[in-house]
Amino acid sequence: MKKVLVTVLLVALIASVFAGCKPKAQPVKLTIWHSWSGSELDVLNEAISLYNQKHPEVTIEQLQVPFDQLKNKYQTEAAAGGGPDILVGPADWIGDFTKANLIAPLDSYFDSTFLADYVQGALDQVKYKGHMMAFPESTECVALIYNKSLVSNLPKDTNELITLVDSLTKGDTYGFVYNSGFYFTAGYFFAAGMKLFDENYNAIVNQGNGGVLALNFLKKLASDKHFIVANDYGKADSMFKEGKAAMIINGPWAVGDYTKALGDKVGVAPMPVFADTGNPFAPFVNTKDFFINANINETQKKAAVDFIKFMVSAEIEQKFFEKAKHIPSNVKVNTSSDPIISGFLEQMKTGVSMPIAPEMSAVWDPMQTAIDSVLAGKASPQDAINTAQNTIQNKINAMRGQ
Repeated sequence: MKKVLVTVLLVALIASVFAGCKPKAQPVKLTIWHSWSGSELDVLNEAISLYNQKHPEVTIEQLQVPFDQLKNKYQTEAAAGGGPDILVGPADWIGDFTKANLIAPLDSYFDSTFLADYVQGALDQVKYKGHMMAFPESTECVALIYNKSLVSNLPKDTNELITLVDSLTKGDTYGFVYNSGFYFTAGYFFAAGMKLFDENYNAIVNQGNGGVLALNFLKKLASDKHFIVANDYGKADSMFKEGKAAMIINGPWAVGDYTKALGDKVGVAPMPVFADTGNPFAPFVNTKDFFINANINETQKKAAVDFIKFMVSAEIEQKFFEKAKHIPSNVKVNTSSDPIISGFLEQMKTGVSMPIAPEMSAVWDPMQTAIDSVLAGKASPQDAINTAQNTIQNKINAMRGQ
């Protein structure tokens, strides 16, 4: 009897030891490429630290790449079988990446219960040919950002804008620093009536007079010494943070750093109506997204998805909202009390969804060249928009092998 009791106790002891021994998690390394800096990078680093507390077996390596280089770098390296596990970028990259098989469809990783917590419009933005090709972290557009200590009455239309800017420019402080990049100016091209594509995604930028009206407007602003109009994001950004610009056009990604520099002086509102047509400013509305590299194996994909789910959780999206002023895709984050976010949401009401078809990649450089050539006095608005039309369509034809 004694022997049986000892045996039972021994078996129980062994069982308890094994019950307390969980299989050790296998080490995982994830790489993420992004162009975040300032407040956005601060939140990313905080999020990675929190994730590592829950998943010490996961090592996350990040690479910060300037935004204007990030897409090409990813395309080049992913096409050669490399690249990161996760990429952060806008939805308009989806068409090119999908066509080249550089990103993985995500439909099977996010079920309907999980997706119920996210803004449907943001989820729709990342769908291409029936598949979810990225996960939307936030939604964004550009709007008027102003220094409340310098601007008391907001202009209703572009005529009032010019009058106001002329009165605000004093010494080395300007009324408006206007980034003339096409992404930032597109809202007035669309307000003027210009369209990018027909229903078959052929270029139609020179149909009607919208392109010419918008280019004439930009030329008018550039000729006014009270404005600074230039395709120089860094200069415009610095001037506003230093209090040397009363107004700027930018997106929510910049506001975290602006409020660090200027505190509660920062305000956001829709850009003024385009006086020539009476139409509202209509900026691109896009999402900031997480992509998964198509080259990685299933184990890496599942690890990447787990990290992405953490990054778009209410806990982390709350941090991006509070500290970097992202407009969250997660509906559990309440932004209703934030006047800055309310300003961007108001602007989005008149925005246009960013096309994500591959043909969109043919638009950027020719439209930027049109703007630059007009502002430099090298082409008339009509000649510039005609050249842009021909260049865009030639690029589209080349994509199609025509």
